[in-house]
Amino acid sequence: MFLADAFYDRKITCPLCTHVYTTKKVLSKHVKTQKVEGDFYAIYRDVNPNYYAVNVCGQCGYAFLDKTKPKITAYKRERYRQHVVSRWVPREYGSLRSIMEAVVSFKLAVFCAQFMDEPERTVGGLCLQVAWLYRELGEHGQEERFLRDALDFYTYAYENDRTIDTDGRMTYLLGELHRRMGEQKEAIQYFNQVISDKQALPKYVRMAREQWSLMREMQQMSG
Repeated sequence: MFLADAFYDRKITCPLCTHVYTTKKVLSKHVKTQKVEGDFYAIYRDVNPNYYAVNVCGQCGYAFLDKTKPKITAYKRERYRQHVVSRWVPREYGSLRSIMEAVVSFKLAVFCAQFMDEPERTVGGLCLQVAWLYRELGEHGQEERFLRDALDFYTYAYENDRTIDTDGRMTYLLGELHRRMGEQKEAIQYFNQVISDKQALPKYVRMAREQWSLMREMQQMSG
């Protein structure tokens, strides 16, 4: 259900081509979460704000999340213009979005993040949100494909990015993604790391214990 008063227009200046455009965002008072699953996928009561999380410039196709601050050098800008803008057909992304339009916006953001050499954890987060949208659509094959991509990018970031927070969230998420991919041995290894990590926040320790227990129950049920 769409609520007419749930949206507002935000003015965006494209960080690549400087084109100014407006895009829909959801007012925080209309964001009502019903449930959050183990990999942080949130189910919303009325309007899903994630449909509008990605800003897409209709002029050049550059797409990004509000919370990311892409570092666009002169070289990258020119390279993008040559390889992408030259083939881009201007289109409008500032209106209300269907779930498939949200999927397209996130896929554009994944492409742009990789093109601009954004950190692996940023690309992984975008892939995870694409997987969530496919879960909402019930397209399990595409969901698993993007969960795998998210897992691969997050694993690289976990092993190589020293700026990642040590609160246990990333370690827990790696365990949960392995669990969802049916890789129980790897899932247990990451859950154990969270449980034994004195720096991990209590909520992630609790979640790791819960998901480990869920795996054990599933194993017992399957014989």
